[in-house]
This record gives sequence, C-alpha cells and structure tokens, in this order.
Amino acid sequence: MPKLARSLIVFSVMLFLLTGCIAKNRENNQNTPVAPQTQKVILYFLDNNGKQLIPEERQIPSDGNLLESIVKKIIEGPEEPGILPVISRDADEYLLESADWYDTNGVMVKFREEAKQYLDKSPAFIQSIVLSLTQIKDVEKVAIEVNNKPYDNGQNGIYVRTIKTGPVYVSKSRQEYLKDLAESGKGDWLYDPVAVARKESGAFGFLPEDDYALVLKKSQGNQDTGEAYVNVKHKEEQYTIQLIQPFGPGGKSIWILNHISRKVTPIPESDPKAGEAFIYGRVKNVDPDKRIIIIEREYVDSPDIRIKAGPDIYVLPDAIIHYQEKTGVSTSGYVYDEYDVDLKDIKANDELGIIITKDKKARAIIISSRQ
Repeated sequence: MPKLARSLIVFSVMLFLLTGCIAKNRENNQNTPVAPQTQKVILYFLDNNGKQLIPEERQIPSDGNLLESIVKKIIEGPEEPGILPVISRDADEYLLESADWYDTNGVMVKFREEAKQYLDKSPAFIQSIVLSLTQIKDVEKVAIEVNNKPYDNGQNGIYVRTIKTGPVYVSKSRQEYLKDLAESGKGDWLYDPVAVARKESGAFGFLPEDDYALVLKKSQGNQDTGEAYVNVKHKEEQYTIQLIQPFGPGGKSIWILNHISRKVTPIPESDPKAGEAFIYGRVKNVDPDKRIIIIEREYVDSPDIRIKAGPDIYVLPDAIIHYQEKTGVSTSGYVYDEYDVDLKDIKANDELGIIITKDKKARAIIISSRQ
C-alpha cells in the first residue's frame, strides 16, 4: 500500500476517535446539572415579639429576576428559627405581579388587588421590601402599586431607605440566640462592636458598605455593661451607634445595638481633681468669632453655687457641643436624642450644661431641648 494511502487511513481513524470523544463530552455536559447562580442578600423579618425588624442572610438565585426573587422570599417568610414573617403565613407569592426596574435607580413592585389587605395590616411588610431591595446596587427608591395604582404613603407610593434614630429594642430571646450563636463558633463577629454595627444596623437604614469606625470602647458604661460607640457615615450624613454588652463586659461577651443618633462624640465626665466643674446657665449672647458665650448662671445645686465662673465663658476650639433633643415620652419620662452640633448652633435663651476647666473655659456643652 502506498505510504500516502496509509497516512490518510491513520488520519481518518484519529479524526473519527476525536469526533467521538467530543460528542461524548458534549453529551456528558448536557446531562450534568448546572448549579444556579446565587447572590448573598439580607432579608428582613420580625423578632419573636413582632416589635423590631431583624436581618436574615440568604443566598438568592440571581440568574433570573433577582428583584422579584427577593420579594417572593420575603412573602415566603424566614428560615431562621424563632423569628416571625412580616406578612401572614396564609399569603403566597401569587400576590406579587412583578418587580423590576422602572428607571435608572428605581424599582417598581406591583401587587394584585388581594395584597392590599396584607399591606394595610403590616407596615413591616413594606419596610422589609424597601430595606431588602435598596441594598441592591443602584436601587435608591421603591415604587409600590396595587392593581396598577400607587399604594400611597403621601408620596405617590414612592418609598426610600431612611435612617431611624432612637433607642433600639433587642428582645431577651434575640439576645440569647445571638449569645448561643457566638458561643457555637458561628458568630465570632458578635464579639466585635464594629462588625455588629455593620451587620445588625440594616434594619435601621444603614448599609454594609457605609463607613464604620470605632470611636470609644469602655468596660463599664452608664448601664453597668461594656459600652462602645461606632460612628457611621451614610451618604453625606454622620451617625453614632451605641452598643452594649448585655451579658457583662469582656472580650468574650457579645455586643448588641442599644441606641442610634446623629453623630455624637462621647463627653468625658468632669474631673474635679483636675479643677474641672459642671455649671448651668442660660445664654444671653454668643460671639462665635471670639468663641465667647455670655451666660446668666442658673444655680442648680450647692456645688454649682460655690463655683465662680461667667458671665463670659470662652469655648475651647476642640470643645464637644451636644444638642439634647426631646423625641418622645416613655413610662420613665422624656426620651432624648443627643448629637453633635457646632458653636454657631447655640442661640440666645438656650439652657446649657457646661463642663469648665480650671481656667474657666468650656470644654463641653450640652444644649437642652428647646421644645
């Protein structure tokens, strides 16, 4: 047989075998199930007392309509034991008609008519939808429609992510759950106040990608527990999250959220040994250029009476100034929100509490609520 003919036969056999291998591989690949693409998201449900939204981390299929999947998972309810759904268990995903982009930074969620009764009964359902969707990149607003009409919140059915300030309620059972999670080795982040602030504050409007920074941590605060303050920059606004250790101080004791306010720099207590004192006064005038406040003393107790200071008080350049705003009433009295302000925010007739140095200069000022 000629050499050329033998070469052609060998090449043909090799080509046949190669083609068979490719076909076999293609057949095997077609029979192998492809794992769906998922994305980690945070959904929000209610604690076991139904008082507070809490986060639940989930993996949601992202190779379809992620926005629609998120709303459906909220309707289905939580997986974590001991927490409650934000909508009645008898509801099903049929209530949802669609969820999709309607402009470059907005999502439209459309419900059928039957959903109105659930939305009316559960404001937490709407809050959960808004918080869960606005964590997605570029989503800044959520429009909610029922039967093609805005579910009105006074703004044509448009909802945005907002920061909630004030006291934070963490139920005893939630505290115990978090403690058990940490002690099991699955929640080491609970021993880090910054990590806790990042993970747990989403229910109050913050985002994981916000800028979090620890500004103070002490082993014993006003509530006889460990106490920490974490500053958060959300968009262009500054806030402070106060955390406590409900099971006592220590490196292996968990942290929980306790209070959220606009940025508040902790004020070190007055030190009488260093000649410092605490006085009260009502503002008569302010000269911000010279950093002088002119006060009329208000004598509250005997130590205050004995302190000679004023009427002119120089405010140190690094003085901490807080405004104490009255935000509500509880069974134990008024509820206050305290946050940082500037010297220019002090007005005539304001009532002040002032920590003065031995040189009679103000290093800290608290402005009482004007309400």
